[in-house]
Amino acid sequence: MNTRDRNLQMNFYQHTIEVAADVNDAYALSAEVEAWPQIFPPCKGVRVIERTDSSQLVEITALANGKLMTWRSTRELFPEQRAISFRQVQPSPLLRSMEGSWRFFPVQTGTLIVLEHRFEIKPDVRGLVDGVSTPEEALRFMSKSTDTNSKRELQAIKQALESRTFHGLQSELYGEFQEEMVIAASPEAVYSLLARAQDWPQVLSHCHRVEMRYDDGQHQEFIMTVDVKGQMEQIRSIRRCTPHASISYFQPEPPPALRRHSGKWLIERVPGGVRVVSWHAVELRPDGMKQVWGDISPGDALARVTKAINDNSRGTMLAIKGRTAEQAQGRSS
Repeated sequence: MNTRDRNLQMNFYQHTIEVAADVNDAYALSAEVEAWPQIFPPCKGVRVIERTDSSQLVEITALANGKLMTWRSTRELFPEQRAISFRQVQPSPLLRSMEGSWRFFPVQTGTLIVLEHRFEIKPDVRGLVDGVSTPEEALRFMSKSTDTNSKRELQAIKQALESRTFHGLQSELYGEFQEEMVIAASPEAVYSLLARAQDWPQVLSHCHRVEMRYDDGQHQEFIMTVDVKGQMEQIRSIRRCTPHASISYFQPEPPPALRRHSGKWLIERVPGGVRVVSWHAVELRPDGMKQVWGDISPGDALARVTKAINDNSRGTMLAIKGRTAEQAQGRSS
């Protein structure tokens, strides 16, 4: 068998972890696919397209070796056997096929979780992913991302279960909050100002520079230099844009006090204009909290983060409100 044929055959990977938690809780968390962006670091978005009691059709957006990819999977749920099988019906770019399973076994220490993947590489991968042009490179890329993401996902499940951060029992380090405003403008005008991040230095007083690294009209990646209490900080964001309706994003390298920061801009037409909502989910990093504020309780730290982010969101919305008013006045003059 030559190298090319070996690349195109089924590749099998298995990862395991033991978790100090009940086997039914472990299964339930893995079946609750909507919670994945909050729990799994590589997973940045999940949309449930169809659902029955025993199956799910989902669209998943996740990082693979730092590159954002989207695919659709069917998931078959077997609660009595504590197993979930999955198959990508619209595979990620480099793959001809991907399937696998989650299995959960009770053990003396709690639960053994077994995650398996089987995949085939496409015979022609040219032009699909930057830096990948041959099946050999595609196999190395997918092997690395499958191994890295599986380990991170299993470790995240372990942390979530053992710290009881699921099914509404959120950790004191986790918070969700939002700021909103009604703006007398069209959804198109508001969305355009939010989506054109490269123009923010001319719109937002706290934004000094934006380096746009990628923008295909739906996905964006950029680095923003902002003024935080007189100090310049660089923030990297990856965003998914739905024209005139929403922009979801996450920060792969959030500020030191945060382990995770993700959010959404939501735009809804209402009488008199549009309702703009800036929604955020954050998880504090204990060592980062101490580095920034010294000895501080999670509650106080979360209050400071909430205020700082909401102040920025409100400042952004006020700037957009002013800019859209100027645009409307210019059209009427």
